[in-house]
Amino acid sequence: MKFLSIFCLLSSIVLVSSSRCRRDKPRREGFLRKPCVPGFFEGSCLLILEKQSLHGAIETCRYDYGGRLATAPKKEAINLWGRIIHFNTKEKFNDNAKFWIGYGTQGSGDLGFIYEEPNNVMQKYINKTMWRRVFGKPLISAEIQWERNARKNSLDNSDCPNYGVVFNPKTRKFDVKDFDEEHYSLCETPRWAKLQCSKDWHLIPQLRMCLKVHGMDNTYATFFKAYDVCHQEKSFIAVPQNGEEELEMFRDVIIPYNLQNELSRDDNGVNHAGFWVWLKSWGQTTFAIDGSHSTIIVDTSPDSQENNCQAMFYETAFNQRDNNGGVTDYIALSTRCTSYDLPYMCQRFADQSLTKNLQ
Repeated sequence: MKFLSIFCLLSSIVLVSSSRCRRDKPRREGFLRKPCVPGFFEGSCLLILEKQSLHGAIETCRYDYGGRLATAPKKEAINLWGRIIHFNTKEKFNDNAKFWIGYGTQGSGDLGFIYEEPNNVMQKYINKTMWRRVFGKPLISAEIQWERNARKNSLDNSDCPNYGVVFNPKTRKFDVKDFDEEHYSLCETPRWAKLQCSKDWHLIPQLRMCLKVHGMDNTYATFFKAYDVCHQEKSFIAVPQNGEEELEMFRDVIIPYNLQNELSRDDNGVNHAGFWVWLKSWGQTTFAIDGSHSTIIVDTSPDSQENNCQAMFYETAFNQRDNNGGVTDYIALSTRCTSYDLPYMCQRFADQSLTKNLQ
């Protein structure tokens, strides 16, 4: 009997540890996109995700689609779920199909549909003001009908709960299931989540732009070669135009590729990598390929005999001593367009052609 008690204790420890949610950032490609149908909230979309555990559903909806598991502040939302599942999708579901939704204990301990704002990680990718405008915080949650023997007392308000609530579209009733059971899920996203990027392109939702990294397998290029490649892909070399904040978005895309190149070395012999961006100078004039005026100033000489092109360092700032012994902090290097072979990113507007019927 003592051995059995120890075994049960160890089993419970394994259960708790295996229930931890592991993801903490979006997909490398940006949010995974597919057409969605209008949701209950104005400006929202509803997506039906593949079968997976509760934690997988939470993380897929959050980090792949920039959303949350669906909630229902009014009974009309629950009715909409049923209509979408049966009439507004191409998927066919059997009578046993159930869907994870965002329901649990509130901060006060009362049961209800959970209002969830983007966490600290997702706030870098999702505009909180837009999120609140689309979803809002419900004053009350819709009353729901429970299946017989539903284990409502098992629910909690953990980020990685051991139990979750599923919706049965046939009966319009709800039940409580273990987190590791695999079910479909209803994911709710702001309408801008329908923005599309092709395969290998990364979505930057705040800019409504897609970026594609070039430089894998050390296939680096001069600036002019990079320009030709982007032009062939109906795009242009990436243009960070709004200072450090926008540049950080670009870096977040290219840094995970861990591309090895040398743009400059500091006084300690440490190599600093970089990538081409479209800021080209002619004499004392600096301009960008899309016709906008860049806010990043490059050092151009009036007697320069060749075009200077712009490369950005991966680091936020780079320290280099000048001839007078002073230290200069900068995030970019103005250099001749053929001086380096560097990686680069092509940029183009996000494609909405697949979802125009949802306007």
